[in-house]
Amino acid sequence: MLTLHQAGLTTTPTITPLDATIRPGELLAIVGPNGAGKSTLISMLSGFRACEQGELHLDGKPLREWPITELASRRALVAQQEPLGFDWQVTELVSLGSNPEQSLVAELLDDLDLTHLARRSVLSLSGGERQRVMVARGACQLLSRRSSTAKDGGLLLLDEPTSALDIGQQQRLMRQLRTWAIQHRMAVVCVLHDLNLAGTYADRVWLMHQGERIKHGTPAQVLNPTLIADIYAAELQRIEGGVLSHPLLALAP
Repeated sequence: MLTLHQAGLTTTPTITPLDATIRPGELLAIVGPNGAGKSTLISMLSGFRACEQGELHLDGKPLREWPITELASRRALVAQQEPLGFDWQVTELVSLGSNPEQSLVAELLDDLDLTHLARRSVLSLSGGERQRVMVARGACQLLSRRSSTAKDGGLLLLDEPTSALDIGQQQRLMRQLRTWAIQHRMAVVCVLHDLNLAGTYADRVWLMHQGERIKHGTPAQVLNPTLIADIYAAELQRIEGGVLSHPLLALAP
């Protein structure tokens, strides 16, 4: 569990201090227009950018006090652009630094529709295929290092994990992230641009604007068409009905 106690950043780009708890077993979506502070926030949540106000606690312990090797077993970050470095095979990159059981690697590749690419060079993959490989690597980092005494599956942070995916792969990835959250009691945090993906798959949503979390709650509470139209400076229309508890948002013609 990650807890924020008036945690924020004072140097540009700034994050207004906020209090929050990110719980095991939930999928949290962070949304907002370009420049809202979404990537900056997730960098702070991961500890890669040190909190400058307040404090972050992971499992009740200040994040800054975690040894790097121990932190790697409890928190994984998949950034927007991950440098590949070398001509790895897909299975090698997913396993990198984790020494996992091969059955776990095979399971994760199957989860993300990557099995047929297992022996391919990552340099030969499309952008969307590479993106899914990096998500598999993040999950492998947490699950392979999980101790027998751990009460949950750790914290998986993803910055725009669907940006290079077609709509079918977006759907499959978001469904899988929800499955991991439930099955492994993993806390999953996603920065998303697609508000309908956030509304469909997230348990909670944080709406960011100019470095401040201006609204948080369930998708139905946050994804208010009037608020969203104002924040994004967009003309929207509501699509009511269906199985969702909130309206879908579409651009007005």
